[in-house]
Amino acid sequence: MKINLEFRMMKESDFSECARKFISAFSGEPWNEDWTYEQAYTRIDEMMASRMSRGYVVCDGEKIVSMCCGRIMTYLDFKELWIDEFFVDPEYQGQGIGSRMIELMRVKLLKENVRYMVLSTDKRYPAVKFYEKNEFEISESLVFMVNVI
Repeated sequence: MKINLEFRMMKESDFSECARKFISAFSGEPWNEDWTYEQAYTRIDEMMASRMSRGYVVCDGEKIVSMCCGRIMTYLDFKELWIDEFFVDPEYQGQGIGSRMIELMRVKLLKENVRYMVLSTDKRYPAVKFYEKNEFEISESLVFMVNVI
């Protein structure tokens, strides 16, 4: 399969396709999540609602094959991108697209004086190895906490 990849900023007109790809990416192993289209679309819309939101997509021609959404946050004298969601279409996984997405995001983010990318993921998922391969480090000093209401 010949692919022609383009990296670009996400547009509101991408939300619908991103929602469908989001469902596909997270319905399989190891997540097995049962998202509806409305839930996925709303999540993307909410993540992209802030003026500090950043969304990136990788397209193969007209088809979106990867998405990353996050928010730029100030911490003391530097900025961080907090990644909320990141996926590669299951049909395109294992081809280096996710790694390329992170590399291209770094270039864009440095222009905005962003010095860190931060995220949380389940330590049981293969995503941990992917992020470590892409120079993310597990912080031994931080704790992820949840309060179920």
